[in-house]
Amino acid sequence: MTQTENGNRYALTALKDRRASVAGEITACQKRLQWLKESLAHIDGALRLFEPGADPEAIGEKKAYRRVKLFAQGELNRLILDQMRKAEGPLSTAEIAAGIIRELGHDESAAKGMTHRVRANLQYLHRERALVNKHGQGRETRWSIVRAE
Repeated sequence: MTQTENGNRYALTALKDRRASVAGEITACQKRLQWLKESLAHIDGALRLFEPGADPEAIGEKKAYRRVKLFAQGELNRLILDQMRKAEGPLSTAEIAAGIIRELGHDESAAKGMTHRVRANLQYLHRERALVNKHGQGRETRWSIVRAE
């Protein structure tokens, strides 16, 4: 058997395995879709029981929300507080996000998505946990850690 034939054998095995995986995912999705359609039919039936003239098809759809789990529970809060502890003074949201991005080893292109999450967590740490101080408003906002007395 030549080198090329040997390489093809491995490639064919990998392709067959990948095809089997994708086919399995499709079957699972089809089963889930069937279950969802049956559930919808039951809900429509219940709606018609409570409101005989109801048109369930006229009810709009809600966009499915898919949460992206980038951090473990409390991990982003810890990263934010670590950045603030290292700082000599108040930091902007962008500075905190940039420090976290550097620490995690991400590319600077991650800043846009990260800044929104950092801002939301800073608001939470300020309002709900009273762990950070907010100085200023809008783009001029700076954040510092609350020091224990």
